[in-house]
Amino acid sequence: MAFSLFNTQSKEDRFWNWFLKDQETYYAEVDNLDLREKLFDDLTTHLVKVHPDLVFEFSPIRESEVREFIISTDGIKAAFPLVEKLVAKAPTIEKWQFNAFRQRVPGDELAICYGDLEISYSDIYFRYQDGGYGKIGIELNIRNFNGEDYIKNAIYILLDSLIGEYDVTMGLDWIEWVKLDESNIENLIPLTDLRDILDEKKAR
Repeated sequence: MAFSLFNTQSKEDRFWNWFLKDQETYYAEVDNLDLREKLFDDLTTHLVKVHPDLVFEFSPIRESEVREFIISTDGIKAAFPLVEKLVAKAPTIEKWQFNAFRQRVPGDELAICYGDLEISYSDIYFRYQDGGYGKIGIELNIRNFNGEDYIKNAIYILLDSLIGEYDVTMGLDWIEWVKLDESNIENLIPLTDLRDILDEKKAR
C-alpha cells in the first residue's frame, strides 16, 4: 500500500521554524555589512513564501540586549491581516522582540535624511477634518515642499515613527500635501500633536 506524506505545517510555522535555526546569526550579524546582503536575501526568500507583500526591518541591539524584528507591509492595507497572523505565531526567543508593523518612536524630535533631503517633525504642520469610521483626514503643510514623491516617501517614514504604521494606514482617511506658508503657521497644528489627536479618537 502506497502512502503520501504531506507537510501539514502552515506557511507561518515553516517561516518561524527556519528562523529559529538561524536566529543567533541574525541577532549577532545583521549589522555586519559584509554579511548583511546575504542574510537579508535569505530572509526575503523565506518571507515571500508567506506572502510577497511582506517586508522586514531590524532594530539595533537595545540597552536591554533585545533586538527587534519588525514585519511590515509598507502600508499595504490588504496585507495587514497577514502580518498579524505571522507575528501571532512568532516563537518566544530570548533577546528578540517581534513586532507587527513599524512602531512609534518615542519623543517629539526626529529628523531623517532621505537621499540629499533632511526633514524633521518641525518642518511639518497640519490641519484635519473628521473622516469616516473614526478616522481623520489631514492636510500636511510642509516646509520647502515641491510635490516630489521622494519627499512624500520621507514624510511617510516620519509618520510611521510618530504614530506607527498601523495608525498611518488605519487612522488616516486621506492626506493632502501642500507647501507650508510660513505666515500661516499660527493657524496650523504642529505635526507632533497628531499622535494625541489620533489617540483621543481611538479612546472614544
